[in-house]
Amino acid sequence: MEAEEDVQSVLTQETHELADILGYQDDAVLSKLYKMMDSRARERLVRAASHRERILEMLGYFSTADPAMCRQFLQMVCMHCDMPMRLESRHTLVDESIASQGWCVKRPRIDHVESYKAAVRRFLLQRWERVMQGVVKEVRLEEAWVSLRHRTHVRPRDRADGALRPSELPQGDEEGTVEDRVTVHSLLGSEAQVTLLLGQAGSGKTLLMHCLGQKWTQDASPSFHLLILLEFRQLNLVARPLSLKELLFRFFLPPEGGEEECTAVLDFILENPEKICLIFDGYDEFHTKITHSGKLSSSFDPLCPLPMAELISGLCSRRILPGCTLLITCRPWDVTDLESSVDCIGELLGFNQRSVKEYAEQYFQDKGLNLKEKAVSHLLANHHLLTMCYLPALCHICCVCLDYIFSSGGSELLPQLPNTLTQVYLQILCAFLSRCPGSSTPLLQSHRAEVTLLGRLAMRGLEGSKIVFLSEEVPPDLVDFATKAGLLSQVDLTHEDGSKGQGYTFMHLTMQEFLGALHIMTSDDITEAQLRKKFNLKTRWTMKSNPKMVFTDSLHLYVCGLAAPACFSYLLQLVQGVGAVAWVKKRLALVRKLLRSLAMSTNLTGPKVVELCHCVQETQDAQLAREMVGSRPCFELRNITLNPVDLDALAFVVSSAGVGIGLDFGACSMELECLDILPSCQHIDFLIFRSRKYDDRFADKLSCILPRLPTLKRFEFICGNLTDVGAAKLARALESCPQITELKELVCISNNSLGNKGLKKLLDLLPQLSNIQEINMSHVQMSTDGVLLLVRSLIDCQRVRAVELRPQGEAFIKFVNVKAEQATCRLTQYTLSSGDMEKLSGILEQCPHLSDLDLSSNLLRDEGVKSFVDSLPRLRIASSVNLNDNRLTQMGALYLVNTVMTFEKVAAIEVSLGTEERSLIRFEQDSDCGKTLSIEEPWITAEAAVNLLSCCLNLNPNIHTIGIFLYYSYINRNVYELAQNWLLHLSSPYHMLLPLVSFSLVDCAVQGHHLVSLQTLYIFLIFLFSLSYNSIGRVGAEFLCSVLPSLASLRKLSLETKETSEDVVLLLAEGLLQAKSIESLNLSGHMITDREAVALTRALQNLPHLRTINLSLCYGWTPAGALELVRGLGQCLSLEGISLDSVQLDEESTVCLAEGLHAMTSLKRLNLNNKVTMVTGSPWVGATLVLLASLEGLRGMEELELEGMRISDNGVEELIKHLPTWTGLRKISLSENEIGTKGSVSISKALISMKYLTKIHLTSIGTSELAGLADSLAHCVCAEDVSFAWNDCGDDVAVKLAEVLPQCQKLRRLDLESNSISTIGAEALARSLQSCPSVEVIRLWRNFISTSDAQKLRQKEKRLNFSST
Repeated sequence: MEAEEDVQSVLTQETHELADILGYQDDAVLSKLYKMMDSRARERLVRAASHRERILEMLGYFSTADPAMCRQFLQMVCMHCDMPMRLESRHTLVDESIASQGWCVKRPRIDHVESYKAAVRRFLLQRWERVMQGVVKEVRLEEAWVSLRHRTHVRPRDRADGALRPSELPQGDEEGTVEDRVTVHSLLGSEAQVTLLLGQAGSGKTLLMHCLGQKWTQDASPSFHLLILLEFRQLNLVARPLSLKELLFRFFLPPEGGEEECTAVLDFILENPEKICLIFDGYDEFHTKITHSGKLSSSFDPLCPLPMAELISGLCSRRILPGCTLLITCRPWDVTDLESSVDCIGELLGFNQRSVKEYAEQYFQDKGLNLKEKAVSHLLANHHLLTMCYLPALCHICCVCLDYIFSSGGSELLPQLPNTLTQVYLQILCAFLSRCPGSSTPLLQSHRAEVTLLGRLAMRGLEGSKIVFLSEEVPPDLVDFATKAGLLSQVDLTHEDGSKGQGYTFMHLTMQEFLGALHIMTSDDITEAQLRKKFNLKTRWTMKSNPKMVFTDSLHLYVCGLAAPACFSYLLQLVQGVGAVAWVKKRLALVRKLLRSLAMSTNLTGPKVVELCHCVQETQDAQLAREMVGSRPCFELRNITLNPVDLDALAFVVSSAGVGIGLDFGACSMELECLDILPSCQHIDFLIFRSRKYDDRFADKLSCILPRLPTLKRFEFICGNLTDVGAAKLARALESCPQITELKELVCISNNSLGNKGLKKLLDLLPQLSNIQEINMSHVQMSTDGVLLLVRSLIDCQRVRAVELRPQGEAFIKFVNVKAEQATCRLTQYTLSSGDMEKLSGILEQCPHLSDLDLSSNLLRDEGVKSFVDSLPRLRIASSVNLNDNRLTQMGALYLVNTVMTFEKVAAIEVSLGTEERSLIRFEQDSDCGKTLSIEEPWITAEAAVNLLSCCLNLNPNIHTIGIFLYYSYINRNVYELAQNWLLHLSSPYHMLLPLVSFSLVDCAVQGHHLVSLQTLYIFLIFLFSLSYNSIGRVGAEFLCSVLPSLASLRKLSLETKETSEDVVLLLAEGLLQAKSIESLNLSGHMITDREAVALTRALQNLPHLRTINLSLCYGWTPAGALELVRGLGQCLSLEGISLDSVQLDEESTVCLAEGLHAMTSLKRLNLNNKVTMVTGSPWVGATLVLLASLEGLRGMEELELEGMRISDNGVEELIKHLPTWTGLRKISLSENEIGTKGSVSISKALISMKYLTKIHLTSIGTSELAGLADSLAHCVCAEDVSFAWNDCGDDVAVKLAEVLPQCQKLRRLDLESNSISTIGAEALARSLQSCPSVEVIRLWRNFISTSDAQKLRQKEKRLNFSST
């Protein structure tokens, strides 16, 4: 009985320790223990407030339960849980049955693990003490903030090596990532198993990782039984493969208990990976990239050596120790191979102003009150130094710099505080050198030899991506000097064989880079060619090249800073010999020359623009700033993290330039402190913010900044997290910005951010915004009531001249400075009911100055259109109404036609129910002189079409333009008769008799005998006559031959055909002899025999006004006939347009054509698509080059089509000789040729000067390397239609297109059919479309995109088209 009481007593006494142990067990273990309780007790567990309370409730239950049940409970706990030896021993003493079951055999392993855990605690504390030496301020993890993005995994696909392209990595503003702000302290408590922590050099990553270790020793992370901290700078010393056992116990902490303890601890780690935390610090220092997980072996042996890269990859991909927590630190731009494996990515945010003040006060705490107040006040007052201090390491550097200047009275060094980062480091170097014995001024000259050696050592390390130098790599004398000065620090190392040693590192990587830059600028060992090679701008975007990125961060900045005039005297102290002054000046001039070439470049990405701003700021060269601003209309910054130091550099460039420029921030993460710097940019013309990251807090801060930007004329705020509160604050701020004339406030309502209430607040301000010229709301999705609310602005504000609203495209309200005389309203792609149309009509009735109304694509159907046309007489619309694409039937079309009778001011009706539905109403203008009817319907047969046309003209001669198109196989007789009856009402006796101007019957299956009824019509002044795609045959040709002499005003004759008819061209040629007024002749598709070729040639000589001829797809001639026809064309020297698509010419005819083309100096439009040689059916080898050469001197070229010409790189070189002279070129097509990479590069360079191109077709041109061509589109600002289809392009091209599309403000269509673009490339394009309101469609048919991914992307962006259906 006494033993049983002991069991319950032990459980009661150890309740809290057992609760701690059980708190870290899996749910499966706890479920087994819970099931031992009765049902009523389990019900009480459900009501417990927390996980710990449920465990305490369970322990309380068993401590008062039956002793046998209590004993059984303890047995289960011992079986499933690892417990400290003391606790398990006590349980064993009260119940020998536990020991008898053999569970005491766990005790040795537990003893070893606990022993190793204690040793790890001591080891981490020792390392912490070493790291903290010289640290001024207490490290508080809860105050170190991280911007954290939780990621949905993007797994590698569709590549042989399985690796992700860097362009495939999701950006911070991408769907699938959630950005949050957390503390470093919370990182190990998150659910993420693999976390990547990014931070600039000097942001405190290493210090914070050691602090995490120190906090773990204080049980701050009790869920981890072991925390293991490894540094890549140490692992770089290992060249041979290592096993997991060797990695942990040789390069972290060897177990003190020998092999037995080693085995026990390793077994524990392998069996309990969820209780292990691994920290790898400094991945950017790792010499190689990790191995992609797809190449790893499926099996893993902890004792089997693996290359270090595979070992790290196995941990990241969870192949090794699945379930362990892994934290890796790295600089921000060296992680392409890591991002695909992590659960979340965090970026250290650095100090804010309060943190800087606290740090500075702590640094100067013991240096006297006077010095403390003086230094801190100067630091906070100097805006440039203050922004530097947002990076913790630079904060310390600046404090040391101020300490040195104020303590030593350093006015002889610099007459004022440092202006640049480089000047700060010069002061720091002098401060350290002043600690050395024998120092005298000037310090650099006094220690020239040592500084030279340190610079050489630093540069050697940077070139070899080395931070740690072995003792044998540094001369003892230099070690003694540099350690005393504080420039080098000693570090303990573990060699590959496990032996211990010492090494040395510079006090910080930034100091190593500064000394390396000093070496570059003062050593004649560095040639000018080597300097050019080392001088490059860093990008902040991850790159896809396999080698790791350049090791340096700031080397180029220090090189630029040393080229500043203020640093000239310092460099002279380090350069010896005769001619030192001239040598230093020459080196400085070279750096400024390199910078000038970059400043003038217009091809820099956003990250490189920021880096260039830093470089220009370091030089303090205002002329460079002016050249940089003058070469670009705005600074476009996309998808990068910006800090106050970046904004300070931008401010320097913008302010120094003295001319206006725009700043465009797209999806850039930035802290609110960055906005405080904007007012120092003295010449901002326009300011754009676009990202879902910018919320009400951001808008609140921005509202305080906007009134302080006196030159700001245009403001755009595009976000998805703005609510009514934020919108109201921005709107109030705009009242204080009378200089702003253009406003773009785009809000994504799909995120439930801003509703009608917010829109109302904005609209209420319109009368007060007297200078506003535009409010842009592109891609806004709003309710119908919200849409109508915006339309009311036509009434509420008399300055409104245009309202355009479209949910998936451009949407804006435009203003004039005074009362608008005319206004337009465009409301498209909504779904409007009849009731909505009644409300809209009620609003529009109150608008007296409406010019044009566009209601296309609103699914109005017949009922909606009827509702609108019934109200039409009450509306005062001056010009037109567009009702295209509203799903009308024949009845709806007749509702429109009927407006001619019900509304006298209607001057023209255009109706088409074909593939592209068109419905347009035009109103009478002063210059109008009759009615126009255009019918393009699927309910007209051939005979009915001609009869209807004849009826129209006989009943109402006032109709001056009529066209009937598109034949279908059925007719609705009732509708036809209704239309004929309607035509009777068009006849008005008081109208003047006017001649028909335009006459078209296209693709109506008209035959020759149908045309007889037209002989009685008054068509003698016809201007355009088109009977294309019919079957007029010989009878029709004879009819035309008979009437052509009477058509004295005929300018255009179009007779394209798809059928073969004999003698048609012969008869037409005879008639053309009497039609001397013709300017445009289209005979495409006709068979032309040699006899007809001779007749046509004779006819062409009698057409003095002929400007355009189309003989595409014509055939039937022999080489002799072809030569005759080409000679005839060559004599038409006034031709402006020639189309010879798919004609067959032999060598002699081709040469003759080339000679003729060369003489046609007026030629503007040329189509030589698919020109082939007769007999062989393939081009003559030299034909292409001959024809291309003939284009020399034709300076008026506007349209050029050379598809299927088998143009090679040689042909491209010939073509681009002429491109610079074709300044008016609008369209170019080089599809289906055989262009290589070289030719592609040549075209991309040529396109840079083609500012007015609207159509660029490069379909199947022969190479997939089109990234350069994609990049060149940024210069084709007028491009509307671009095709890169059928080229096997990859995601690199898609991503490059995504970058440049926002600059193509007029682009409507982009064709990327049949390429090798994956979901990643499509996602990049989808993101880009948010900034591309003009784009209507991007075709992505037949690419490597699954149906499910295509559906998801379509839901996100409707303009992506993945199917022809």
